[in-house]
Amino acid sequence: MRSRETVCIGIPHDGRIDTELALNLVTLMRERKSRIDSMQLVKGVGLLTRTRNLIVKNFLDNTNADWLLMVDSDQTLPLDVFDKLVDTAHKEDKPFVAGLVFAAFFENEVLRPVPAIYSGDTIDQLFPIDDYPKDTVIPIGASGTGCILIHRRVLEAMRENANPNQGTDWCWFFDGALAGRWFSEDLLFCRKVASLGFAMFAHTGAILAHKKDFWLDDRHHGEWKSKAH
Repeated sequence: MRSRETVCIGIPHDGRIDTELALNLVTLMRERKSRIDSMQLVKGVGLLTRTRNLIVKNFLDNTNADWLLMVDSDQTLPLDVFDKLVDTAHKEDKPFVAGLVFAAFFENEVLRPVPAIYSGDTIDQLFPIDDYPKDTVIPIGASGTGCILIHRRVLEAMRENANPNQGTDWCWFFDGALAGRWFSEDLLFCRKVASLGFAMFAHTGAILAHKKDFWLDDRHHGEWKSKAH
């Protein structure tokens, strides 16, 4: 990202923001003030897709920032993660950069940490990238929306290509059925990004801990891999 470009941080939440994230945001505002154009915390009403759309709309219509960094409220955002994402992003070459967040599933009561970065060219062929290289920028087929840094022009292109049913204010995120299967809003969002010809990347060193009953991160994934293999 060029030095003069700035970031809007958008956080969807349910009325609660974890203390760790709040402390991270204070540090960011103090240490990277010149990089941050604005910050918006949008409280949802149980409809996450609506909240995410409101964040994008507010970003495009009411800020001058070049980039939107969308981060969920149950995660951390350390300074080094912010720096890695910002240093990787590029308007033309890398307009979409995801951080590495892990989802928690259980297989026979055993924790299965799932990296929310996926390989695959089509939405029905996406698989989590378990064997990701450490601290590396890699191309991806999709990611979760727990942490994505995306350039304004990508979101503007999605608005310009919005279908009449969604309109220009609700065209970014939706979940629903496709070819007889139900897909979440993050995967359908990435499908739109890819269909418009934008490349997507993830930085596997930009790791955000995810609040469950504990802070889930790459250490848990490493333990699962060592036992699974």
